Amino acid sequence: MRWSVLVVASSLSSCLGSEVESQLTITQGLYGQLTDACEGEACLGQPRVGAPVGWFDDSPLRAGDDGGVPEPRSTSRTQENGFYELALEPATKGYFAIGSERSDRVVWFTATAANVPRGLGRLDWQASDDVMGVWKDVK
Repeated sequence: MRWSVLVVASSLSSCLGSEVESQLTITQGLYGQLTDACEGEACLGQPRVGAPVGWFDDSPLRAGDDGGVPEPRSTSRTQENGFYELALEPATKGYFAIGSERSDRVVWFTATAANVPRGLGRLDWQASDDVMGVWKDVK
């Protein structure tokens, strides 16, 4: 009984922890963790697993001259623990966006302007009650 409680507690702590560096496979680009809303200052929320993420030259939240959304330069999906990573060239300026799937397409619902550093940059996002969420530039 005690062993099963320890296993459950340990799996929950790895699921909700903010340390995602052990999942990194890139050495250049952006990575981070996406979480859903929760209450309390120290709350990390549940991981947002399977969410589309993308890197854009222009904001995906504005329609272009043709009325359409720009195409992402790079895309991925969040993995276990809400982890994502995108291999991007250093000194690249653009927009990191989070989407959700609607029918047969991705709708990008939040984005932030970002600069890709030399090496790795970490950018986390936590959902909030207003759906827009909170961006956190970790490093």
